[in-house]
Amino acid sequence: MNALTLRPATVTDLPSIYRGEQDYIRRWEPDHEAAWRLQLERHLTRWVDNFERLTIAMLDGQFAGYSLWTAEEGFAELCTINVSEAYRRQGIGRTLLNAYAAAAGQNDFLKLRLSVRSDNPARLMYERAGFVCVGTGSNDYLCYERATRP
Repeated sequence: MNALTLRPATVTDLPSIYRGEQDYIRRWEPDHEAAWRLQLERHLTRWVDNFERLTIAMLDGQFAGYSLWTAEEGFAELCTINVSEAYRRQGIGRTLLNAYAAAAGQNDFLKLRLSVRSDNPARLMYERAGFVCVGTGSNDYLCYERATRP
């Protein structure tokens, strides 16, 4: 049936989120896995501190992905968006991205910001959604911005 729903995160989602983040690091940044593990408490604190901005995607009742954004001075920053490998290429990432933009707009943010590796295929999704590269940040990540409403 492929019924996609978005919902707020619950504490029971944290293990799935942890696995998603770990899978990302192992796939895209294996040289940084040890440092990522050392910073695990900092990551967990960010997830908990921004729990109300943590969105879960469910497909046919199964955990399919998540996104997390933070409220920064003058903009809403997308910290992570992840779709489980089995559910990719079905529009879930785009749905999570749109939900982030809508939530940021409802919270009176006018600007969206995110960073992504240049070799990450999600970069193309961001560009199709109207994000524009505005420079390079730490670890050579590309920095993108967009108005809340394109």
